[in-house]
Amino acid sequence: EILSKFTQRDFDTVTVTIIATTNNIRLLRNSDVNLPRNQFLQVKTGLLDTILDSVYFYHDVGTKCHRVKHKIPYVLTYTPLCIEVIRAALQLTSNLCVGNHAVQGAVWARLYPTMFNTLLGSIDKQVKNFVCSILFHCTAWNGSSALEEIMNGEEGKEMMRSCIGLCQAPNSLEWAQLFVEGLICVERFINVYEICKNDNLVFTLLEVLSEKVKTSPSGDKKQLFGELESAVPVTTFLFLAKLLARNRQHIIDLATGSESPEGEVTVRILHILATVTGLFEHYTRITNNTPFLECVVKILNEINTKQPIKFDQPKGEVSPDGSFGIRRELIRVITNMSHKNKDHQDKVRLLGGVHTVLNHCVVDQQNPYLAQWSIVALRMLMEDNPENQDIIRGLQSQNIVNNDDMKKLGIEVTKMDGDKPRVAVVHPEPEN
Repeated sequence: EILSKFTQRDFDTVTVTIIATTNNIRLLRNSDVNLPRNQFLQVKTGLLDTILDSVYFYHDVGTKCHRVKHKIPYVLTYTPLCIEVIRAALQLTSNLCVGNHAVQGAVWARLYPTMFNTLLGSIDKQVKNFVCSILFHCTAWNGSSALEEIMNGEEGKEMMRSCIGLCQAPNSLEWAQLFVEGLICVERFINVYEICKNDNLVFTLLEVLSEKVKTSPSGDKKQLFGELESAVPVTTFLFLAKLLARNRQHIIDLATGSESPEGEVTVRILHILATVTGLFEHYTRITNNTPFLECVVKILNEINTKQPIKFDQPKGEVSPDGSFGIRRELIRVITNMSHKNKDHQDKVRLLGGVHTVLNHCVVDQQNPYLAQWSIVALRMLMEDNPENQDIIRGLQSQNIVNNDDMKKLGIEVTKMDGDKPRVAVVHPEPEN
């Protein structure tokens, strides 16, 4: 009703006021970056309350303008202007929260949970990104009361799910990713996993974890995380190892061609653990976890028993499917966990794992990494281990197989005296 009585001059006045408000907040935002004294003065003078009031006010203005856009089209110009004010206000609030627990508590009391959830549903990506930055600063430290509230309340769990959703490629938000990484670093991965384990968000969570493990932190990120940016807590990977052992049948089913709807999550966990077991200096508790190694060797043995790999398998029957990816990752784990660890080398031998690994040393053009990792695994299993070396010495020549590719190239392998192989060049078979 009020807007319907506005003149053009009134509309222009409101427009200038909103722009001026945005510029004032930006000036304040720029004045407190890494300046604790300015941050303290802004909080002491009551500026924080004014800034948070402006977030509420301009969010309401933008929402109401959107509702009456059909009756008064001119108000559509206010929506982007209101978003600019909210962006600047959230950036300023985020800057004030850095390292200041008192400000974090005040911001949390005003915005959690309703306003956080409302802003996370905004159509503007930057608004959502700046909300995630505030969430990061309020929760990414041990002992945060805000963190406990998120974990224990249904609204907090929904907010966390929204943030994980914002980490999904290709439109992932930087601060959403940092917020989830912060939860992982304060040993809350298990809680977060339980919240999103029943839908596709679990893949996003595992992807964030995988990227954090594989990517070396930059100087800026080290400064941002502070004491948290050492490494992902090993308890996270011990939990994943137990999950893999519990769901081992999922992996066996997928590797042998059976359907397993839940198996893709377990396979993703296997990929992460294959990477982590190679980080010897950081995660000795997982690389020295003998029960986990036993589980991996038994899984590989069972897969190989159910579906052996044949050297003379026709090319058309072999494809780069999940089966070979699973076998490769299992062998990667065995390789990493046997590195300079005689107890683990012996354990693999006693479980029959050496012969199983030998069976995977198959030259296959479509799956070259399987054979390569198998050869590296054998090297690790043989290193300074006479008992394992005796297995290789005891191998006897059984037969020579000439596959189709060799025949097409005109190459044939035959036995000479003393069972030594001989490579002969013959006339290549004509192609039909």
